[in-house]
Amino acid sequence: MGLIHSTKTQRGAPVSLGFYLYRMTNNNIILNHDFSGGLQFWRPNCCHGYVISKAPGCAEGVVSESGTSYAVASNRTQPWQGLEQDITSRISPHSSYTFFASVRVRGCHESRVQATLRLEQVGSSPTFAYIGSTIASNKRWVNLEGKFSLTSVPTRVIVYLEGPDPGVDLLVDQVYVCHSSGPTRGEFEEEVKAVTDDEAENIILNPRFEDGLNTWSGKGCKIVLHRSMGDGKVLPMTGKVFASATDRKQNWNGIQQDITGRVQSKLAYEVTAIVRIFGNSPSADVRATLWVQNTNQQEQYIGIANVQATDKDWTQLRGKFLLNEAASRVIVYLEGPSEGTDILVNSLVVKRAMKPSPSLPPVIEIQGEACFRCNLISGGQPGCF
Repeated sequence: MGLIHSTKTQRGAPVSLGFYLYRMTNNNIILNHDFSGGLQFWRPNCCHGYVISKAPGCAEGVVSESGTSYAVASNRTQPWQGLEQDITSRISPHSSYTFFASVRVRGCHESRVQATLRLEQVGSSPTFAYIGSTIASNKRWVNLEGKFSLTSVPTRVIVYLEGPDPGVDLLVDQVYVCHSSGPTRGEFEEEVKAVTDDEAENIILNPRFEDGLNTWSGKGCKIVLHRSMGDGKVLPMTGKVFASATDRKQNWNGIQQDITGRVQSKLAYEVTAIVRIFGNSPSADVRATLWVQNTNQQEQYIGIANVQATDKDWTQLRGKFLLNEAASRVIVYLEGPSEGTDILVNSLVVKRAMKPSPSLPPVIEIQGEACFRCNLISGGQPGCF
């Protein structure tokens, strides 16, 4: 029986659930992960277990991080005692899983809390596999995270939480074990940081809708500001709000911003948008496009980038463009899905593209006469002809 695991041990930081945990909820194999059903599917491992609900009577003023319920493992006489759940029937060999839990301790200032797998095979002694650990506090909820993968599935696979010294209560708010199709929380935060850093040079005004819909408009449709959609299932990836382009009747309907005077000709720009869809289609092509009016009042549409967006997750759309000539007016907008599908946008960044590292010029031989004109860069590739 082989096990591959990769994880980091670190001092816990305050847990921020929001979008990351919603994304994990979609494929969570833990049953009753938030203890809303009491201890159903859970078992205290040689100790006492009970659930504190959202109702009045929270133990010593401790309130659930998620706002619902949390479980307590008490009367612990050994460090390995805690809460466990059998996940045998819901786990597959050669699949990578991400573990995430919100934990806390009571009865000491801080203590290590660990997530472990107990692997039971008929005719053999149990083996144990470390998933991850953190330093839990009695002052706040912290996150415990790790990854694991089984090369084969034994008779029973039990996931459990353990670690604090005897006499210390172990508090557990939410537990997730999910197929590792997305990043860990640490990797997710790096993605968010990269988007935030981009905004320092952003020419888009109000890029994350912190000032409502100011500077934005609908292109042939309505735009609406949201804190959530779909009965709370759709949450912003970053910040507190996002916008939607709704009541769309045509593919070109979307959300737009006039960037006239903030974009210069003969300079390359990078575009990054966090997008999603909502409505009739589970997936659809979302495009970033420029509408350009030159000094002779001629109009031109320039495709920047496209991405296959879904109604399950936020997706990053990235591309580049370059205006070959000065323009009297420039508008950037998002479009693409068919009628009845809303375009959701959490943020939009348009900034000067980084110059590539200098390299030796290639040797080019030209026979006869040649004429090249570079008009734009689309999707990161030169559009020269």
